[in-house]
Amino acid sequence: MFALGQDFFAAGMLDRAESVFQELLESNNKYISKAAICESLRTIYEQTQEWLKAIEATECTKKSLKKDNSDTSGNVVNLDSLITHYYCELADESLQKGNLHEVDGFIDKAKKTYKHSTRLMTLQGDIAFHQKQYKVSLSHYLKAIQHDSRLLSMLFNKIDQSAKHSDDVQFLQKELLKTYHKDQDNNVFEALIQLADKYGSNDKIDKLVNDVLDEKKLSIKSIYKATGYVTDKYLEANDDESAKGLGLVKIHQSLKNHLQGVPSFRCEHCGYKMHDYLWRCPACNHWDTVDQA
Repeated sequence: MFALGQDFFAAGMLDRAESVFQELLESNNKYISKAAICESLRTIYEQTQEWLKAIEATECTKKSLKKDNSDTSGNVVNLDSLITHYYCELADESLQKGNLHEVDGFIDKAKKTYKHSTRLMTLQGDIAFHQKQYKVSLSHYLKAIQHDSRLLSMLFNKIDQSAKHSDDVQFLQKELLKTYHKDQDNNVFEALIQLADKYGSNDKIDKLVNDVLDEKKLSIKSIYKATGYVTDKYLEANDDESAKGLGLVKIHQSLKNHLQGVPSFRCEHCGYKMHDYLWRCPACNHWDTVDQA
C-alpha cells in the first residue's frame, strides 16, 4: 500500500495518494514507519499548498520520531523550520488579503515554533512595511540579512525604500559597513555600492571599494558593480574622456555583457539555477537550499 501511494504521488494523482497514506496512518501498521507516512502526507500538502494540513503532518512526523527514539536535535530544528515556513505562507496569504488579525495569529505561532527563522524576520519586515512603519521594517530586514546575507538581493528594494521613507539612509550605510567588516560578504559589498550610486558615497565607502578591489577575491557580479562605481567617480572628477583611455568603461561594459542572462542563484540540493532568491527550490521543492551560484 505504501508503494502504491508513492506510485500515485509520482503520477500526480495526489488525491489517491493522500487516501492511501491516510488509510495507512489510521491502520497503525507496524511494518511501515509512521514518520514515513506522515512525511509522505506532508509532501502532498506542500504540493497542494494546504499549509494547515502540512503543519499537522509535520507535527505527526515529530511525534513519531520521538516515539521511535529516532529523533535528533537536527531533525527537530529542520522540522520546526518547515512548520515556520508554513505559518509564514499562511501569514503572507492573509497579508495579501488584508486580514491583519489573521497575520498576527500566524506570526505568533511561527515565533513559538522557531523564532530564529530569517523567513519570519523578513515577513515581520513586510508587515511593518505594509503598515508604513518604515523604521520597524528596516530593523527587521537588517536583522534578517545579518543572519543570512543571501536575502539582500530579494530585500534590497524594500530596505532601500524603508531607509528612504524613514530618513535613515546614512544609518543603513553605516550598518551595512559594520556588517561587511564583520563578515566580508560580497552581497553586502554590492548593496553598499548600489546605495552609494543612488544617494552618494562617503570617504569610508570610497576607501572600502578601493581596498576591496586591491585585496579581495570578488565574484564577477561584484567586480561589475565596483568597476561601474569607480568609473562614475572618475568621470565626475575628469571632464574629459580620459577614463576611456584607461579602459574602465569598456571593462565595465564587458562585465555587463558577461552577466546578462547568467543565473545568480543555485539550489545546493539539486543544482537548479535561478535568477532570484527563493525560499523553496521550484525543481526539488526543498526549503532553504538556494545559495549564490
